[in-house]
Amino acid sequence: MPMKRVGCAAVLSAACLFGGLASAGESTQAGRVQAALDDWLAERAAIEGVTGIAAYVSLGTPGPNIEAFAGTTGHGEAAPPVDQDTLFAMGSTSKSFAAAVILLLEAQGALSIDDTVGTWLPRYAAWKDVTIRQLLDMTSGIPNYSETEFISRAWVEAPGRDLTAEELVAAVYPSATSQLPATTGYHYSNTNYILAGMIAEKAGRKPYADLVRDLILEPWGLRSTFFSAGTYPPEVTDRMAHGYFENTACADYQPPDCAESWNKPLIGRDVRQDSTSWAQAAGGAISNARDVTRWMRAVFEGRVVPPKQQAEWLSMISTRTGEPIQTLTPEDPQGFALGLVRMLAPDGTFWFYQGMTLGYRTLYVWFEEDDVLITVQTNSQPNDDVNRLPDVATAIHAALKTP
Repeated sequence: MPMKRVGCAAVLSAACLFGGLASAGESTQAGRVQAALDDWLAERAAIEGVTGIAAYVSLGTPGPNIEAFAGTTGHGEAAPPVDQDTLFAMGSTSKSFAAAVILLLEAQGALSIDDTVGTWLPRYAAWKDVTIRQLLDMTSGIPNYSETEFISRAWVEAPGRDLTAEELVAAVYPSATSQLPATTGYHYSNTNYILAGMIAEKAGRKPYADLVRDLILEPWGLRSTFFSAGTYPPEVTDRMAHGYFENTACADYQPPDCAESWNKPLIGRDVRQDSTSWAQAAGGAISNARDVTRWMRAVFEGRVVPPKQQAEWLSMISTRTGEPIQTLTPEDPQGFALGLVRMLAPDGTFWFYQGMTLGYRTLYVWFEEDDVLITVQTNSQPNDDVNRLPDVATAIHAALKTP
């Protein structure tokens, strides 16, 4: 379902992840990257409902970098090709913005990530002991609003409606008529990041969108990245690829024997003009592959926040046990940090995140041992079992190695 999972490791071939980079010239590498993109699109377009794909490859700081595109921005012969100006929804990869805003506010002394929801948002008394850290590392136990019938009805019946953060939280807050199951350990819930955004607004004394602009977009020169808590203006949506919802899966809070998804009326719909207010701090940003790559390289190189906050940012909990872990092991190979994910493969480790939202997917992978960061974006959200976007990141990384 939208913005529910970040997992890509299951379809990343560990044999292709690591190894020496090719000594061939950049133009040869660029040709191989382009071929990897073309091959993926030819194989997956019909299966995954996509029409185009973009990729940006960073081979260290300050470069060189490789940019590649394939396909068109939508169905129909008149659809223009995907290019440098094409934008895609970032989905949950923009959770890194929320983590950065919180950590920068902490560095300014405005809050602590060990503060509680009760301190900043006392009206949510049922969650008063949950810390900001638990919101960001998905160990709060708070249910996920984006799996509720409320949000599905909003997508289907009122796609242009601008929802508030309070409305999103209310969809899962315990009441006499709403008793969704709490969880223990690690549990992916977008509600965590809506609450984190609300806390950031109180601590930073301005709207979350302004915090993103002032602390992230402008300082880092992300001129093709946009964040709105409501509907985007035409100057942004006109640059976006058309986004197609192709996911037939039932929502998490539908009955176990669910025969038909609440979201069935969305199948095949172009969501480009729909309001993204339902995502907000949990995944509402729009960008291109170049900006995503530049931003994430700055994050992983420790250039965004001071060292204390960087250590907090990269601190992990096990996605298996929900307990803090220092290192990854074959028995416990995946850790969730603060809006970041790290995975252990047989030959090394990599950081990644796959953001999936209505009609779009954005995936970045930082192969830290090679210092290669790859971002790929495409314009559909299919069922999880046919999502093979990670395959193209693997193929691009292989294309950079000696043949």
